[in-house]
Amino acid sequence: MTNPAEIAEGPLLIGVILNAILLGVMSTQVYLYYTSFKNDRLWLKIFVAFIFLCDIINTACDVAGLYLTLIQHFGDFNYLGYISWLFESNPAIAGIVITSTQLFFTWRIYSLTKSWVFPVVIVITAMVGGVAALLTSVKIRHPPLFAELIKAKVPIIVWLSSEVLGDILITTILVRYLSKNRTGFQHTDLLIDRIIRMTIQTGLITAVVATTDLFVYLLDPTGLHLLFNFVLCKLYSNSLMSTLNSRGIWMRGSNEITSGNDPRATGTVSPDNVLSFRAPPPSPIKTAPTFGYSTGPHTEVYIDIESHELQDRNNDVV
Repeated sequence: MTNPAEIAEGPLLIGVILNAILLGVMSTQVYLYYTSFKNDRLWLKIFVAFIFLCDIINTACDVAGLYLTLIQHFGDFNYLGYISWLFESNPAIAGIVITSTQLFFTWRIYSLTKSWVFPVVIVITAMVGGVAALLTSVKIRHPPLFAELIKAKVPIIVWLSSEVLGDILITTILVRYLSKNRTGFQHTDLLIDRIIRMTIQTGLITAVVATTDLFVYLLDPTGLHLLFNFVLCKLYSNSLMSTLNSRGIWMRGSNEITSGNDPRATGTVSPDNVLSFRAPPPSPIKTAPTFGYSTGPHTEVYIDIESHELQDRNNDVV
């Protein structure tokens, strides 16, 4: 006979452990953000604090729920199949974090394209996923048993499918836009390639885990899918912070150029010096896309990773 703890508590325990580990990673990323980007906009700092607070509450509820089941109800086999209100909060909090993260990337897409078409579609998918996540927390309450989770099939399918669709749309639009707007300058194009790779990697991880969670939920009658579901919240928040903190790499490259250590002096390009460059005289150079800014001879330019807009160091953002 199968141990009742293996049905749900086993995958749940592993999921909570991974969730706590990713919270540690998130804490490091948040610390690096606030110490490295003190001049960021106030709303962005508040947004990061809100996501981090949600992450802390999420992990606290999961750990408390696990303690309640395995310690306070030790030896009570019937309680092993019960979903406490602490575990019921997981879909709701995860939905809030995921939706907020996707809305942030939607803002970035609008900043790039200046078009409402794709952002509106992504906002709709993100909001549908968020509402479905909240409904999932309500649905699994009746009855609150792991064995009955399959009865919450509709909101769970809508929730995870919407999040996956949103990830695919965000990644595809960003990659397509960046690929079409290469500048023709080697250093800038190398930076754009790095942004594209990072966009694909972060979007791919969350989409794959959410898809795996959905398929395991539909195909496996046990609680194995909880292993993937309990890490979703942290994967999205960490992808957000990874995107924000990656700006520091290119900022260090900019400082290296400013200090006079031009990487072209040795004919090499390293990951830390691809942020900025000095454009050569325009006469022998083929005209390249300018993203709406004008370049003169020997004008120093750099890319603002937050909005992917090219800026002149002596002028405001266009």
